[in-house]
Amino acid sequence: MDRESRLREIVRRAKAHPVYREKLRDVDPERIALQDLPHLPVTTREEWVAYLKANPLPPEGASLMHLTPSPLLGWMPEYLSQEDLAYQAEALARMYQRLGVVGKRVLVAFSYHVFAGGWLFHQALWKAGNLVLPHGPGEAERIVELQERYRFDVLVTNPSFALRIAQLGGRFGLLLAGGEPFTSVPGYRERLEALLGGVALDAYGTSELGIVAGETLAKDGLWEIPEMAVLEVLDPETLEPVEGEKGELVVTALSRTLMPMLRFRTGDLAVAERREGRLVLPRGVFGRTDSMVKVKGVKLYPTELAPILAGFGLEPRGFQVVVDRKEGGTDKLVLKVKAERVPEGLLEAVQRATGLRVDEVVAEPGLSGPLLLDNRF
Repeated sequence: MDRESRLREIVRRAKAHPVYREKLRDVDPERIALQDLPHLPVTTREEWVAYLKANPLPPEGASLMHLTPSPLLGWMPEYLSQEDLAYQAEALARMYQRLGVVGKRVLVAFSYHVFAGGWLFHQALWKAGNLVLPHGPGEAERIVELQERYRFDVLVTNPSFALRIAQLGGRFGLLLAGGEPFTSVPGYRERLEALLGGVALDAYGTSELGIVAGETLAKDGLWEIPEMAVLEVLDPETLEPVEGEKGELVVTALSRTLMPMLRFRTGDLAVAERREGRLVLPRGVFGRTDSMVKVKGVKLYPTELAPILAGFGLEPRGFQVVVDRKEGGTDKLVLKVKAERVPEGLLEAVQRATGLRVDEVVAEPGLSGPLLLDNRF
């Protein structure tokens, strides 16, 4: 698969679509190269929502439809053509073949109705040369029974459900996980692998984009899947590329032509590195860029603290960041957690992850209120 040729095709399809027609008016798709991508305009979910509100019926050529809950639309539909489905299956099959997931018995425990879920994995795993059972979610006891009876090698599901299966005695040599914070939560993978008796690998994707990044057996971050997408990490304010710093994950999906996703702003927080010509997210996806505050000259995204708290057994949303002024005028950063006591080592873990010196961590069992309180202004 030639990425540059595929990118030109995506730009060509996007230019013909109402969401992009005006913003790509002066762009010649035939002259686009990968290095030109940062010069193209970004696209937001709000732009797509506005279009879908005005055009609620499925487009011509749609072959598969998914729905995603949307606070702006109720349900946001995603449409794929036959071409999209064939391309996605082939692209992801290559990824699974590189992982060695060939000739295996695979049980998929993601949803197959309404949401994209299992569809994002199933066809590609089958095309890569595996036996696939489309089990769907729930019924952890039955999954344990089926694994014992048919000796399934691979489990595909979200990490929290995999943990439930493992606690009931389910054993799999490989877990392909996604859909929830996983490797960004300290200690989560190690605990799950110990119970499951195998290797657990993370992946990142969305209904709009497909699966666009995944781990290798080296477990050294989420690697861009070259056949599926071009990844960028941008400063959410300037939209300039950043490497080695926190920024917003922006994705150009190479598997979507009916609903082109060209430089799509995911709103997800990541850090980028470049290795072997590919973008890698060494910390995975660990928060949202929806709220940001500058403390002591450093950008802090409150949601990036959630995986850290989860690693200490605290509620991922059970915290509050409070920014005040000290008497001398400098910033004071206080972290409140919904707990009886502050776990040992939490302060140091937060400081390592954010690069910020936290002045105080306070335990408040009845904590409520907004995620961020900025009392400086």
